[in-house]
Amino acid sequence: MRPFVFSLLLALLVVEGVWSDGVKIIVEEPRGAIRVGADVTLQCLAPGIDLELCKFQKYHKWMRMWLDFDTTTSFRCWFYNFNVTRESGELLLQVKNVYRGHAGPYRCVCNGSQSHIRSNALTIPLLYLDDVTILEPGTHFHQYMRSPRVVRVMRGKSVELACSATASHTPTYQWKKEGSDWIYPNATLRIEEISSEDAGTYTCTATHPSNPILAHSRSVQVQVETEPLGSLQLGELNLLLAVIVPAVAMMFVVVAVVTCVRRARRGKWRKMQQLDDEVVKTPIWKGVSIHSPTTISDSVPLVM
Repeated sequence: MRPFVFSLLLALLVVEGVWSDGVKIIVEEPRGAIRVGADVTLQCLAPGIDLELCKFQKYHKWMRMWLDFDTTTSFRCWFYNFNVTRESGELLLQVKNVYRGHAGPYRCVCNGSQSHIRSNALTIPLLYLDDVTILEPGTHFHQYMRSPRVVRVMRGKSVELACSATASHTPTYQWKKEGSDWIYPNATLRIEEISSEDAGTYTCTATHPSNPILAHSRSVQVQVETEPLGSLQLGELNLLLAVIVPAVAMMFVVVAVVTCVRRARRGKWRKMQQLDDEVVKTPIWKGVSIHSPTTISDSVPLVM
């Protein structure tokens, strides 16, 4: 039993490779915080090993496999901004204009005589912050509305606005009102029993906690109304339906017209083909009384 287990472990090591402290992958440049859009250079360190036997690999989450990167890398349509160089005894992988999909993980693999030695996996520590989204509970199509959005609220009612943004680290949020020193350090803004004094433009700012320069903002205009909202505006869903339904109906009309025209042309072509088939051209043999029809202008007798 023990020889079998030993053989199995040896086979797994040969297939999967051996992790070694000697082979490492590091971020050569830039040093410090790396923002989306920067140029990144990774280096493979393998003391005592010929770098010609080493290569970079990146794990592809969709394909669920490690892809090789070398001077003749495949999948160039996906990784056109990747470049591998072997100069001055260094093995470098340059990634230009890096974005979140190219964060990794990466590793360095060196082929040995009986197995391959691999480094630990490295994911590029990117700093990113997406655009801010403002959502009013009860609405679902806010991203299609104009910016700044207009939110109409009946006087005396309450309004709640939720601000969010996707980031590498949880961002900090704060609300500001235009023309006022009022600041509310929270992601969700709620105004109870709104009055005319509460009307105005409110701006939510999301800031990356590790890099304050990385920040995005979005504004919303709050209008206080005294008449029922049903007589003042269409809801967002009704507004979208008012645009989408006529467009879909027009598309069906165009498709129906095109289909009818094509069917009419096809029927006409079939009738013409049937008429051509009815005209039978009978050959004339010597001594046969059947002959082909002639026209009035045909004055030359047929020579048998």
